[in-house]
Amino acid sequence: MLRQFLLQVLWAMLSTLGFGLMYQMRTKKLLFAALGGALSWSIYYLCMRVNLHEMTAYAVAAGTGTLFSEIMARILKTPVTVFVVPVNIAMVPGGALFHSMLALMEQDTARFIERGRYTLSVAGAIALGIFIATMFFRIISQSLSIMRRKADGA
Repeated sequence: MLRQFLLQVLWAMLSTLGFGLMYQMRTKKLLFAALGGALSWSIYYLCMRVNLHEMTAYAVAAGTGTLFSEIMARILKTPVTVFVVPVNIAMVPGGALFHSMLALMEQDTARFIERGRYTLSVAGAIALGIFIATMFFRIISQSLSIMRRKADGA
C-alpha cells in the first residue's frame, strides 16, 4: 500500500515536472509546482483511502493544490496561474477523455455517454475545487487587508 502511494505521488510529481518543462517554467518555480502536484495527488489518494466519494476527492485535492498555488504565487511573486495549472494537471482525466472519444468514433453511444459523463464530472469537480479555494483565499486576503488598513489608520 505504501509503495503504491509513493509510486503514484512520484508519477504525479513527474507529470507536473514534464508539464512545467513543456511550458518552460523556471527551475525554482518548476520544483515548487512539482511539489504541489505531489501534494494534490497525495490528498486525492488519501481521500480515496478514507472512502470519500471520488468527485469529492478530486474537488478537495484540487482545492488543496490551489491553496498551495496561491501561497507559492505570493511567496515567489508570480501569477497564480503559473502554479494552478501544473499543480492540478495530474488529476486531469485524460484517459477517460480518450475512452469517451474512442466510444464516439466506434459509435458506441451508451459507452460514450457513460465515459463522457464521468469525464465531465471529474473536470467539474476539479474546477469546483479550484473555484472554492480561490474564493476562500481571496476572502481571507481581502479581510486581512482591510484589518491591516484599519489598524494602520487607528
